[in-house]
Amino acid sequence: MSELKIIGRRPAFEALESGLPISKIFLLESAEKQFAAKISSLAQKKNIPVKRINKEGLHRQSGGENHQGVLLFLQARAAVSLQDLLNQLKKRENRALALLDGIEDPHNFGAILRVADGAGIDGVIIPKRRSAKLSPGTIKASAGAALHMPVAEVPNLARAMETLQKSGFWLVGADMTGKTALWQLDLKIPTVFVLGREGRGLHRLIREKCDFLTALPMLGKVNSLNVSTAAAIFFYERVRQLRG
Repeated sequence: MSELKIIGRRPAFEALESGLPISKIFLLESAEKQFAAKISSLAQKKNIPVKRINKEGLHRQSGGENHQGVLLFLQARAAVSLQDLLNQLKKRENRALALLDGIEDPHNFGAILRVADGAGIDGVIIPKRRSAKLSPGTIKASAGAALHMPVAEVPNLARAMETLQKSGFWLVGADMTGKTALWQLDLKIPTVFVLGREGRGLHRLIREKCDFLTALPMLGKVNSLNVSTAAAIFFYERVRQLRG
């Protein structure tokens, strides 16, 4: 299992506070005292070595990402299996998952993981091929939420959807052809939100496997939203219904 880099201050603090197996920390030599002291204190409590490094070295190690003065290394977290994820949710009453049909942009993936965590989504399902994976960019875009959200990789999304249906989930696809309004659906039952590719939407087979298709009304000049923005609306409509 290869090392994974955690880049940026908020993801770094999230990783340190969550008890992840961090092997080492690179800290900018010229980092302000208060920030450096906080990182060093957390690292010392967990016996994690901290190496002070110059700006050029940290820039090189972070691959040019905006590191904000800190870089963590930890073992890459293995994705859970779909069956493991379903087993974990068996006794949960208001189960909800997100299934991502070919989201390849790591920043969109990270933003979806962030809002999924905030809205209480229980896990995210992605295909093994042609999909963004857990990466420094994903973790940073998720503000650290990617370190907590269970992600199941599956070889075939269509078969995974059949498994989810047999497990009692209803599949709600976000698609421009949808005729049912989102707020007309009962999202308090076990639900899988199916979200499609940036700019292209759901593949035909994935669309056909959904139990419901719903489109958000677009009242301006553009005809679609960024997938992470759409995800936020879908996920929080469920939160509204659960609290209603």
